[in-house]
Amino acid sequence: MTSMAAKSATREEWRVGIALVLLSTIAFAIGPIAAKIALDNGSNVLTVVTLRGVIGATLLAVLVVVFRQHFRISRAALRWCLACGVFSAVMVYGFIGAVAYIPVSVAVLIFFVHPILIAVIAHWRGGERLTGGKLLLALGALAGLALALAPTFDTLGMTGVALAALAAVTICGSILCAAQAQRYATSTQVNLYVTGLAGASFAVITSLLDAWSLPSNTLGWLGIVGAGVGIAVGLLCFFASFRYLSPVRATMLSNVEPLLSILFAAVILGQWLSPIQWLGAAMMIGAIALFEAAGRRDRSDESDPASRDGR
Repeated sequence: MTSMAAKSATREEWRVGIALVLLSTIAFAIGPIAAKIALDNGSNVLTVVTLRGVIGATLLAVLVVVFRQHFRISRAALRWCLACGVFSAVMVYGFIGAVAYIPVSVAVLIFFVHPILIAVIAHWRGGERLTGGKLLLALGALAGLALALAPTFDTLGMTGVALAALAAVTICGSILCAAQAQRYATSTQVNLYVTGLAGASFAVITSLLDAWSLPSNTLGWLGIVGAGVGIAVGLLCFFASFRYLSPVRATMLSNVEPLLSILFAAVILGQWLSPIQWLGAAMMIGAIALFEAAGRRDRSDESDPASRDGR
């Protein structure tokens, strides 16, 4: 009975973790669409990124109050939050800088190498095992994403490739630092500090460069707000999922984010997918589902006393 109850609890945790990751990917997918609306209505990249962070941090601060949590966190949590914030700021700079030199689809493809990097780092540190089969599935998901994005490599600049690679590496640092920070603070507290630090940093940079360009109409401001809400909800749900799933599994599941962005763009902006892109989407979803199933089996084997004893 105890074993059955434990398995039921584990299954429930898995469902909660999956739901949180999916909610985060929806929020993250909506964010770029909202940001594009702001950019098309008088704003610029630095202003959007800055105000997105400010609005996101404000929403998270409200949630801290609603959840009756404290704004003050321990020194250990603060150190990890600061490290996460620095990694996040460099990641945003790297990705935004990359799209100035290479197509967005190529930048996204390079950036989403990070789930594989996370899996390799976790394996190297003695965490979740990365078997040959799981590595092939991760590469299959990346290949499916490549087909879905349909990137063009006609105008590649090494500077853009290097910046996109920088973004992929630093998002790994951000994810791992956030996972450590949540050992000492709540997900809401951690994301408040991280988002607030990133927003404040970009506010200083935007002011020093005198690069403020506010939206020219209500639609543009709605885009700014949508981008801010998207980043707040996305980060909160994604990092909260670490309490139910490993960072490796959660990050691999987050691969569906660019696919959702493509689908939202198809619906909202009328950018329909080709048959090859649909094939890539199906390939990616299949690989992610199989990777997650393998992760569940590994966790079940590790938690099963009979399995550990060889019975």
